[in-house]
Amino acid sequence: MAITFDSSDLGALSADLTKAGDEVQSKAYGVVSRGAVQIKAQLRMEMYASKYFHGIGSSISYDIHGGDMFGVGVIEAEIGPTTDPGSAGNLANIAYFGSSRGGGTVPDPVGALNAELPRFEAALAKIAGEGI
Repeated sequence: MAITFDSSDLGALSADLTKAGDEVQSKAYGVVSRGAVQIKAQLRMEMYASKYFHGIGSSISYDIHGGDMFGVGVIEAEIGPTTDPGSAGNLANIAYFGSSRGGGTVPDPVGALNAELPRFEAALAKIAGEGI
């Protein structure tokens, strides 16, 4: 399941943030973490509201990864259902996108991402504006 969104404004912002060093990276980690929590909460709420797929809700979690990529610090969050063997999360694709037999009744996860994006961008812009 691939989710895409327009991140053109984030490119310039990330270039500014990479100049600010470890303090900004620490604050940015908090922003990414908070965004991941908000998105996870919305995804869980939408899944729990489903008559048929509510059991998948508890499988939705997030992981935050960080490191250097091409000499630039990267912080990213991966949010979604756990798809371990035997996990209810294995049915999430059907819940979101359906199959020939039904499903597709849970809102697309991109909606949760789009709902959080303005707050996420504003929080990163505030960090950049502090001129650390």
